[in-house]
Amino acid sequence: MGDDVRHEIDGPIGTLTIDRPDQLNALSTSVDDDLLDVLRTFEERSVRVAVLRTEGDKAFVAGADLKEIQAMSDKEFQTAKKKTRLTNDAIAESPVLVIAAVDGLAYGGGFELALAADLIVAEKGATFALPECKLGLLPSGGGTQRLTRIVGPNVVTELLITGDPIDADRAYQLGIANHVVEDGEAAAVAHDLAETVSERAPLAIEAAKSVVNEGLEASLHTALTLEQESAFTLYNTEDAHEGIEAFMEKREPQFSRR
Repeated sequence: MGDDVRHEIDGPIGTLTIDRPDQLNALSTSVDDDLLDVLRTFEERSVRVAVLRTEGDKAFVAGADLKEIQAMSDKEFQTAKKKTRLTNDAIAESPVLVIAAVDGLAYGGGFELALAADLIVAEKGATFALPECKLGLLPSGGGTQRLTRIVGPNVVTELLITGDPIDADRAYQLGIANHVVEDGEAAAVAHDLAETVSERAPLAIEAAKSVVNEGLEASLHTALTLEQESAFTLYNTEDAHEGIEAFMEKREPQFSRR
């Protein structure tokens, strides 16, 4: 891994930090590689929930590294964008639940990275935008599709064609952000939320993420069947029996991921 991405593991909780504040944490091909490597490490180490954060107080991630993009050939550009999609897809599909702590600008690829996470904690000063049309481009890391599934086509179309930012309160109203907190508190609140998630039954958390994501791509009938099948499978786990017994006995459950 390079110097621009670092990580920490504390039991079931992982922290992933993009550390390029001088470049407003802009995404490069090497950052994409490092994000994938850290995610694989989290999965191998049985991390249940991860906080995705960045350094600096101006930007979460201000987009792609335009200096790098400007020097690319057509083929290099396509390769880079396919890698970005691979990274975001891996985050969205990982059994690890990812919480993005958004402070400052979340533009272009930064907005897409946050959308790939499962939950977003945004500071009041955070802003979100997909400004690619201003550059004659289009988002290609999931922005047009993941955002449409949250807010609907009309809102996304306006955000795309104007490229104008929205603030954290508007992002919360639209269902993009789960929480809006005071400036400087996103990482701490995200970590508190991660601790809460880490106390829940891990197999149930993984199933919840999977059912929601897969259900979006299916008919209602198919999604409801998937929901029930997942519930039936969980009922046969040791964790489910432990959870029920602990509730009846008025004690904290001790989950074993079995």
